[in-house]
Amino acid sequence: MGKATPAAPRLKKLSLALLAGLGSSLAQAEGEEASQVLDTVTVTAPAETGGWMQPDAATPSTVYRVDREAMRLFDTPGGANPYTALAEVPGVKVTTVDAYGLNNMQGGQKGMRVRGEVSTHGVAGTFEGLALGGPGPGPGYLFLFDKENIDSISFAQGSVAADRPGLFNTYGAIDSRLRWPTARAGADLSYSVGSDNFRRLFGRVDSGLLPSGTAFFLSASDSHADKWRGEGEAPSGRENVEFALQQQLGKLKISLALAQNVQAQNNYKALTYAQASDLGRYNRYDYGTSRSSSDYYGYNRQDFTSQAFLSEIAYAFTPDTTLSVKPFYTKEEGYYLYAGSSASQVQKWLIDHETYGATAEARTRLAGTDLKLGYSFTSTDPPGPPTTRKQYSIVNGQLVFQQWALLSKVVDRHDFSNAYLSAQHRFGDVTLQGGLRYAYETLPGIDAYKVTGTTGSSWDVSPDAAIARAQKDPTRSVGSRSFGNWLPQAAAAWEINPAVEVHASLGRNIGAPSFDAFNQAPAGKITSSQQYWDQIEPELSTSFDLGARLKGSNWYIDPTVYVSRSQNKAVSVFSSTTNTVYSQNIGKTQGRGLQLAAGWTALNNLQLFTALSYSLSQFSENVRTTGGATLGVDGKQLPDVPKLMANLGGIWRYGGLTVAPIVQYVGPRWATSTYSERMAGYTTTDLHVGYGDKGSWGKWQLSLAVMNLFDRHYIGQISTSEVNTTANGAIYYPGAPRTVVATLGLSF
Repeated sequence: MGKATPAAPRLKKLSLALLAGLGSSLAQAEGEEASQVLDTVTVTAPAETGGWMQPDAATPSTVYRVDREAMRLFDTPGGANPYTALAEVPGVKVTTVDAYGLNNMQGGQKGMRVRGEVSTHGVAGTFEGLALGGPGPGPGYLFLFDKENIDSISFAQGSVAADRPGLFNTYGAIDSRLRWPTARAGADLSYSVGSDNFRRLFGRVDSGLLPSGTAFFLSASDSHADKWRGEGEAPSGRENVEFALQQQLGKLKISLALAQNVQAQNNYKALTYAQASDLGRYNRYDYGTSRSSSDYYGYNRQDFTSQAFLSEIAYAFTPDTTLSVKPFYTKEEGYYLYAGSSASQVQKWLIDHETYGATAEARTRLAGTDLKLGYSFTSTDPPGPPTTRKQYSIVNGQLVFQQWALLSKVVDRHDFSNAYLSAQHRFGDVTLQGGLRYAYETLPGIDAYKVTGTTGSSWDVSPDAAIARAQKDPTRSVGSRSFGNWLPQAAAAWEINPAVEVHASLGRNIGAPSFDAFNQAPAGKITSSQQYWDQIEPELSTSFDLGARLKGSNWYIDPTVYVSRSQNKAVSVFSSTTNTVYSQNIGKTQGRGLQLAAGWTALNNLQLFTALSYSLSQFSENVRTTGGATLGVDGKQLPDVPKLMANLGGIWRYGGLTVAPIVQYVGPRWATSTYSERMAGYTTTDLHVGYGDKGSWGKWQLSLAVMNLFDRHYIGQISTSEVNTTANGAIYYPGAPRTVVATLGLSF
C-alpha cells in the first residue's frame, strides 16, 4: 500500500491555526454588534431541517433537495464531491472507486447516472446557478468547494425548468448553494482520521456582520489518503482555500467568493470482466511496482490546480422586483498520466483551460405571477475534445519524451448562450409553471498540427512552443459551427386537500454533442475532420413526469412515474462511409419508470426514510457496429443501468447521541451492449454514530462513520459508453471495502 506522507508543516495547516485564532477574537469583538442589527442581516445560514433529502414542494416539477445535516450523516467523509451527496436520491446511481469520494475519474464520465442517463463529457451541474465547469475531462468544480461551505444541493429531474440553464441537462440539473457568511461571528474546526491513512483537517472562520454591513468567511482544508488497493495515494494531497464576502449597501447587495483547490492522486486500475467475476482474487488488484512497465502505478496519476471566482451584484428595486448579475471566472490546469498502447509507452494528457461568463436575471411579481427573465453566457476552451498529449518511452525505469501524440490549438472558443423566460402562478388550489429557453451553442474551432517529426528531446516543450514549430494539418483541423434549440417546459400541481397534491411536468432537455469525433482519423469517403464535425448534433430529449405528494403530520410519500424519449444520443457505432466505428449523434433511446421517496417520523427522536427506483432505460432501435454487423439492442436495457435500486435508512437521536444507518441496494445490470457481461446486484450498509454537547464556549461533536459495514465485495463503477462492444475491455472498478473514519468537530 502507499506510504504516509511526511508530517512536515503545510501551508494549509498554518492557515487553519491562524483561522482558529482569528475566529476566537472576532467572536468576542463582533458578537454584540451582530446581535444589535440582525433585523437587516441577509447573510444567514438556514437552520437544519431534518437531516435528509426532501422533495421540493415549492415547484410542480420533480426536484429534490439535500441539506447540510444529510450531507454530514450520509455523505462520503472526503468532504468535497457534490455527486456523492445525491447517492440516495431516487433515480440516482452514484458510484465512486474510493470510500471518500475524493477520486477523480480521468476522462468525461464521473460516476453518475440518473434514470439511466449518464452525465458524460465532463462535470455536470452548476454552482450558485453558474456553469463553472465546461464539457471537459478534468475535475471541474467537483472538488472546488468543501461540503462544510455548502448550504444545500438541489437536483431537478425529468423536464428541467427554463430558469435552470446549465450547459447540459438530459440527466437532470444539479445546483449547489454556498453557505455564505453567517450573521454571527464564529469558527468551525474538524479533524478526521480513518482507514488507509486518511487524514483531513478543516477550519472556517466567520467574521459575523460587521458595523459596516460587511460579512466574510475564510476556510481551509487539507486531505490525504492512501489508495485502498495497490500502491500510491488518492489523494496524495488535496489542499483547499476558500473566501467569501457579502456587502449590503442599501438596496444594493454585493457577494463574491474565491476558491482554489490543489489535488494530486494516483489512479485506480480498471478490471477486465474475467477479473471482475473473481473478486475473491482480484478485489485489490491494481497497477504494479515495476518502473520498466507502463503498468507502474507512478505512471498512472494526475495532478490538477483549479481556481474559481464568482460574484453577484443584486439590486432590489422593490421587495418583489430585483435585478442580479453574476460574473464568474475559472481556471483548470493539470494533466493525466496513463499507460499507452504498449508496455513501454506512457502518455501525458495536458489540460489547461479557462472558463468565464455571466448570468443576468430580472425577477418580479405581476398580478400574482412570479416572472423571471434571464440570460447566461459561458465561454470555455477545450480539452473537450482533447487537444494536446505527449508520448513517452520507458528507458531504464525513467520516462523519456518520445514525441507529441496530439497537438492542436484552439482558435475559436466553445461558447454557450441561454435566454429564458419563466412564470409561476397559483389559481386557488392549482399552481401552473411554465417557461421557454433558447439554448445556442457554438462549437470550438481547432487547428490541428502534424505530429510526425515531433520526436526528440528538443520537442519536449510547452504546447505553444511546439505549435510554433509544427506544421498545420488542414485535414485534421475544424472550424467553428453553431446550432440553437428551443427548450419549452410546463408543469402543474393540484392541491386536492392539505394532505394530497398531484403534479405533472413536460419539457425538452439538451445534451452534449459527440466531441470525440474530432479525434477520429479520416477514412473511406471522409477525407477531413471537418466532415465529422459537421455531422455532430446535441442530444435532445423529451420528458414527462406524473407524481403525487401525500403527507400527514409525521409522514410523507412522494411517488413519480415518468417517460422519456431521446434522439441524437452519442453512441460508438459503425459508419458505412468510413468502414469504421466512431462516436456519432444518431442513437435513439426511451425511458420509463417509477421512483418513490418516503419518510416517517415514527417517534419524536426517530426518523425513517426510503427511496425506490424502477427504471426501464432502453434502446429504441438497433445500431450497426464493426464490419457493418447489426447490433440487436432494440428494446434492451442500456449498459450499466440497473432496473431496481432502493435504500432504507434512519436517524435516531437520544440526548447528544445520534445513530444513522443506511442500507442501499443496486440491482444487476449489463456492462456492455453485446449483453454477454453481466454484473450481479449488491447491497451495502453504512453507519454513522455521533455524540455531541454544548458548552459555554460552543459545541463539540465526536463521530464514527463506517462505510460498507459488512465488507461486501462488489463492482461499483462501470466506465462504459452507451454502446460498448469490447468483449475483454477493462472497464470495471471494485467498490471500496469496509472503511472507518473518526471525526472531532468544534464550533465556537
